[in-house]
Amino acid sequence: MLILNKNMPVIEELKGMIDIKTKNGKLNVSKKSKKILVLNLMPNKVKTEYHILRLLNTKKPDEEIEPFFLKLDTHKYKNIDVEYLNEFYVSLEEIKNLDIEAAIITGAPLEKIKFEEVAYWEELKGIFEFINNLKSSIFICWGSQAALYYFHNIPKYDYKRKKFGVFKHNCENKSKLFDSLDNEDFKIPHSRYTYIKREDIKKKSSLEILLSDENNEPVIVKDKNKIYISGHMEYDKYNLRDEYVRDINNNLEINIPDNYFLDNKPENSPAFSWEKFSRIFYSNWLESF
Repeated sequence: MLILNKNMPVIEELKGMIDIKTKNGKLNVSKKSKKILVLNLMPNKVKTEYHILRLLNTKKPDEEIEPFFLKLDTHKYKNIDVEYLNEFYVSLEEIKNLDIEAAIITGAPLEKIKFEEVAYWEELKGIFEFINNLKSSIFICWGSQAALYYFHNIPKYDYKRKKFGVFKHNCENKSKLFDSLDNEDFKIPHSRYTYIKREDIKKKSSLEILLSDENNEPVIVKDKNKIYISGHMEYDKYNLRDEYVRDINNNLEINIPDNYFLDNKPENSPAFSWEKFSRIFYSNWLESF
């Protein structure tokens, strides 16, 4: 059961998908909930809220999951009203004394920028330090690369061509995160210009590769209490389509997303082939702490 501010617009979209208990305001904290910090760095904040929240579906019907969406103090937001952020997002100062157990750090369209040149890099480093000792944290796409760089000094590298589509992956090490899943379930959408090298991960004894792609590149990596996911398993069915149409309309060079549209034709409906993996993975994650 999710505990959300009663005025959050995303509640309407989530109806029928997940049980929701509403609260007044953003800091009316439940005493018995699992509290999860979410740093939403994606341009479309509301859509990303939906993507993340629909997956926070615990196996226990009476268990409460209480997410807190974090806002950055040093970032000038362009795609969301300040009033919206003030009503539904919290500052690190506001929640630093709460019993936060876990965190989710999303991706961001910053792959072509050096980490140190990101405007809010210093603040992000402070957030990384805050979540360093939480029970578990998930880092997504650019968020995973930024975290691997900060915690393990692992660099990112540029692709010659954007990795764009839905891809199968190989399980290299067993994990409780994969309970009730088979090899054919390990499909993840990707939409990125950069990657992490296997040899860099292998140099770090504290890191373990769970999933790799068809080119043997690490896709899900973990250490003691952190999970680094290079793709976007939180994406809904139409995300890649929307990104493709956006880039076409902006006259950008973009390939049709691989393994996504029926018969590889954009006029056809996409397949939601990663739905089972994303749903079960996040459910298993919630069980892990």
